[in-house]
Amino acid sequence: MEVRRYDRSYDDAVYRLWSGSGVKQGFVPLQRDEFDRLLLENIHFSSDYAFLLIKEACVCGFICGCGEEERPETKDLGLFSCLLLEEGYDTEENAGILIQALENAFQKNGKKKIVSSYMNPIRLPWILPETKGRQHNNAPGIAIDTPLYQWMMRAGYRDRARECAMYLDLMEFEMPDWIAQKEKKAASEGYYVEWYDAGRHHKLKEMVDSMHNSMWSEEIPYAAEHINMLVAVKDGCVAGFTGPVYPEKSTRGYFAGIAVAQEHEKHGLGTLLFYRLCMEEKKAGSRYMSLFTGADNHAGSIYKGAGFQVKRIFALVEKSLEGQDVRRNFDGTK
Repeated sequence: MEVRRYDRSYDDAVYRLWSGSGVKQGFVPLQRDEFDRLLLENIHFSSDYAFLLIKEACVCGFICGCGEEERPETKDLGLFSCLLLEEGYDTEENAGILIQALENAFQKNGKKKIVSSYMNPIRLPWILPETKGRQHNNAPGIAIDTPLYQWMMRAGYRDRARECAMYLDLMEFEMPDWIAQKEKKAASEGYYVEWYDAGRHHKLKEMVDSMHNSMWSEEIPYAAEHINMLVAVKDGCVAGFTGPVYPEKSTRGYFAGIAVAQEHEKHGLGTLLFYRLCMEEKKAGSRYMSLFTGADNHAGSIYKGAGFQVKRIFALVEKSLEGQDVRRNFDGTK
């Protein structure tokens, strides 16, 4: 076995691995141009963090990650993206060889930890089980029902958190009657759920920034101004948000997240925002929704109440790279 650094001459072999091993893991079968766009030509993809496992001139494995330097919370992290092994070579030993190569590369470039996380800007779509091919646009970690998860646990990784992938068929969703009563009660307290209007609503950015989520701080104000956004408001001040509302190419209703400012909690705003989101996605032509939520997140009860079902569980795994010896790869490079 030999480990080599990826270069573009291996594109066909990597695509073949995706179409076999990747699809077997649950990733979406992709046309070649779409695969290249999502992974190999992604601006965050780097050959510094991509390796091949080769035996007798045959590519039988591939691993890649990325180093996201722009966000403070990811600057010191090496982000794991995917590991693909040809059938017959899909063993713990071969996985370990490739994982070690990626760890070495991250460590040499000053990364303190390797993680599999939703913070990875390389977003790889996968199929929601038991949904007739419905797609989710990103995996936030390692699916716990795969051999890879067990291999990583035995390789010294730590299961830091669990994320539940949830699914709703919007064709079956109807707004329950009790929502009207909840809206009436919220209105009596001065709260309303409306489409964001920059001319009438203020302090959206301040509310989003208070959540301390850099991805939201980048996406939500832009989406509110240029696409659409549902907000909970009191006296014109934004108290919560959800959206934006639009169908993806897969007919999935897009969902960036939902949040309510701490000082405006306990008024049922999360429930009102989310149910309104589901209805507006259905009206916009979305046929289903999917989302992730922490296994212990209290918002999970809102999602389940709306009809969402857990379809898969992912682990956010991590391993410290500090204080470890950089081992020699099979191709002799450090």
